[in-house]
Amino acid sequence: MHLTWLEVELRRWRVAGRRVRLWWRDDDARAPSAELDRLLATAAGRPLTLAVIPDGDIAALGARLQGQAGVSIVQHGVDHTNRRKGPVAGEFPPEWRRIRVATQVRAGWARLAPLPGAMQAFVPPWNDVHPELPVVLGDCGFAGWSAWGQDAVEGAPPRVDAHLDLMRWKGGARFRGEAKFLGELRRLLTARRRAGLWDEPVGLLTHHLAHDEAAWAFLTRFTAWADGQPQIDWTGLPELLAAGAPVARSA
Repeated sequence: MHLTWLEVELRRWRVAGRRVRLWWRDDDARAPSAELDRLLATAAGRPLTLAVIPDGDIAALGARLQGQAGVSIVQHGVDHTNRRKGPVAGEFPPEWRRIRVATQVRAGWARLAPLPGAMQAFVPPWNDVHPELPVVLGDCGFAGWSAWGQDAVEGAPPRVDAHLDLMRWKGGARFRGEAKFLGELRRLLTARRRAGLWDEPVGLLTHHLAHDEAAWAFLTRFTAWADGQPQIDWTGLPELLAAGAPVARSA
């Protein structure tokens, strides 16, 4: 793998006595599938957060996930249907009032709650944040939520985002490439070090139903490589939310 500059950055973390917190979110599960089987085999007990759309075959999915160590289930919207006009997709149009959003969210959680490993956290499809969503999630008792690209946000509920997408989407889903992926990881770690945000987690984002063979092959190599790095800790979303991520924001 293209590791030279990333390894230099990790050495800087080691010299500083700091460790990288890496967490993993996979989106769009609805039912058992061969791709889900492959994802679970690749995760191999590492902490994995499955963002599940609560309109699929929940009973069959629950049976498949029974006894899966390290897998947490969170709510991925309500039905993954785009109801917005224009180029930006989202389940909830901006004009929807809080009560309408809350009704949809509660109904989705009621379907998802029986799954093994289910935790009351929310991932909006297309990472679209409706203006009322944070308040709705707090009102509905959610422990946290996750979208895209921001530093972790304390509050009620706390937000812990993903930052590192395995795929590129423009022109069709495909692996974004090893050099671009690892270069982005290095950039994220460098930015955290320079800002003193040592405990700011880095979120790996995958979409098992969209992976091509290049993405699967790299994901296998990357997870094995990360296991062998003394400066990288795999961390589960439940632990991050329980700790109120980020824990510290100073050097």
